[in-house]
Amino acid sequence: MLIDTHTHLNFEAFKTDWQEAVRRAQEMGVNKMVVVGTDIKTSEKAIEMAKQNKALYATVGYHPHHVRSFIKLAYARVQLAQITDQLKKLAKDKKLVGIGECGLDYHISIRSSKTEWQKLKNLQKQVFGMQIQLAKEMNLPMVIHNRKADMEVLDTIDHFCKSDCRYPRGVLHCISGTKKYLKQGLKMGFYIGVDGNVTYSQEVQKLAKEVPLNRLVIETDSPYLTPMPLRQKRCKYLRNEPSNVKVVANFLAKLKKVEVDKLEKITTKNAQELFNL
Repeated sequence: MLIDTHTHLNFEAFKTDWQEAVRRAQEMGVNKMVVVGTDIKTSEKAIEMAKQNKALYATVGYHPHHVRSFIKLAYARVQLAQITDQLKKLAKDKKLVGIGECGLDYHISIRSSKTEWQKLKNLQKQVFGMQIQLAKEMNLPMVIHNRKADMEVLDTIDHFCKSDCRYPRGVLHCISGTKKYLKQGLKMGFYIGVDGNVTYSQEVQKLAKEVPLNRLVIETDSPYLTPMPLRQKRCKYLRNEPSNVKVVANFLAKLKKVEVDKLEKITTKNAQELFNL
C-alpha cells in the first residue's frame, strides 16, 4: 500500500473527474490520499471530498501566495482575523488530519518597492504564525511550504513556539533549498516530503539522499510536478495524479538503493504516524 500525502484533487484541474483519479490511484495500490487546502474555498472542498470518499483525508490551510490579496495593513488585520476563525471551525471536522498548506514563499513577489515587499513578507509570517499556533492548539500536524525562504521558515516556527518551546508535528512539503534547511528541519522533528520533481531535479535528488527512511513521506502535489518519464510525453496537458506516487516511490528506491517494497512499507508507516491515518 502507498499513501499520497499531498494532492490537490480539490483544484480546478480535477473538477470533472476527481473520483476517477482516486479510482486510478487505488488500482495502482495508492489506498489513501491527503487532499490539501490552500485557502478557505479549497479547504472546504477538501473536507467535502473526504466525506464523499473513504480513501481521502483533508487538511485546511492558507497558502502564502494568497496573502498578496490583502496587503493593505488595515484590511489585512480584518482578513487575518476572519481567516483564523474560519480555519478554526474547519479544523474541528472529523476527516481533518492536518493544518496547511502554509509557510513562506519568496519566489513570486510583487516588489514594486522595498517597503511593500517587506510588508508582504511580514504578512506571510503572520498568517503562517497563526496556523502554527492553530496546529499546536488542535494537536494537528502541519503541511509546511517553503520556496526560497529556507531558514526564515524555520525561524518563524521558532518564533511562534518560544512560549512553550514545543514544535508542532509536520512535514516539510516538496523539499528544496539547502542541506542546512533540511538538516535543521530534521533536527526539529519534521518529516520530509518528496515529490515527482525528484525524477528530474538534481537539487532535490541530493536532498532526498540525505533523508533518513524513517522520516520520508511521498507526495505528488498533483496536478503539479508530473514525474519523468510521464512529463516527456507530448500531450496537451501534463496533469499529475495521485497514482503517480508509485512512480516517485520506484525512483526513490533506486536513488536510495533499497528494495521498493521496503521503501513503500516504511513511507506508508511514516504517513500513518504523521497524519494519524
